[in-house]
Amino acid sequence: MARPEFKPELHKKYFRRSLDLLPSESAMFDYSRLTILYFGLVGLDILGGLESLTDQYKRDIVDWVYKLQLVPNENCPEHKCGFMGSTTVINLKTDPKCDKYCESNVAMTYMALCILITLGDNLSRVNKTAVLRGVASLQKSDGSFRSNYEHGESDLRFMYCSLAICNILNDSSTINVNNAIKFISNCFNYDGAFGQNPGTESHGGSTYCAIASLSLLDSLSLVLDKKKLKILERWAVNRQICGGFQGRPNKDPDTCYSFWLGATLSIMGSLDRIHKDRNRNFVLNNANQLTGGFSKNMDSIPDPMHTCLSLCGLSLIGDDNLNPINPALNITVRAANYLRHIQ
Repeated sequence: MARPEFKPELHKKYFRRSLDLLPSESAMFDYSRLTILYFGLVGLDILGGLESLTDQYKRDIVDWVYKLQLVPNENCPEHKCGFMGSTTVINLKTDPKCDKYCESNVAMTYMALCILITLGDNLSRVNKTAVLRGVASLQKSDGSFRSNYEHGESDLRFMYCSLAICNILNDSSTINVNNAIKFISNCFNYDGAFGQNPGTESHGGSTYCAIASLSLLDSLSLVLDKKKLKILERWAVNRQICGGFQGRPNKDPDTCYSFWLGATLSIMGSLDRIHKDRNRNFVLNNANQLTGGFSKNMDSIPDPMHTCLSLCGLSLIGDDNLNPINPALNITVRAANYLRHIQ
């Protein structure tokens, strides 16, 4: 399969368009608009395209993100504090500080913080105490974390988001770290990878969440000895088929797993075990050469998530056109260095 030309300017235009206007079929994602913003801005940063946004535009985004922050008051208990995914649920007539429909979500809080860092905000308006106590309120007795307090799911996805929040805010004192590590360890399977919960099928996404979480806690060796690391490396490397990566055995490859599994192997120091050129070809062959953006496979249309994660995957394997990323936080190295500077 021939490798098509990589067109970074075309993909920058795709992201800028996604930040301003989306097709009507995307209306269902309005409640999690922050997700689209996260993928768009991180993707632009990888492409070196943030300078194409005016300072006023960036300030407007930062101000909008802060509108999503829920802080403690008489109507908003601590377990609801953090960031929501959209202003959709806010009653603009009364502009309540918090009502029964307003509740934070750890995934949205993680993305909000990443957006603010990426745009150079110093996080001074983040109510760090409330955010950290909100995260702590979501931890269950088995060490896992719910996505939100009311009826939230609990699995490794929200474990990762919770630990990333603590890492960004440089404080894990409000959570039980030992129980979190035990939960991650219990998700390790006989085949050498991780399921979303104990006893569930191993998956590339949950494996990334486990390895990135342990990396953020500097505890990888506490869960995986050399033998287990070798088994995990083999499982991850074997997910590369037809150049791309599949999320689990007997599934088709998908561009997003070039990040989920590429980042897993990168954190482990094993990225050289994959066929980088084949992976690069697979990802580039799923780029839309007319509109920009990347799709999951050739039968799909581009979307912000797959576009961003495709670029993350390309960055990991050393594409000269792209800025390097921090595989554990999934923001650029530039943004991660800025974070360390302001902490």
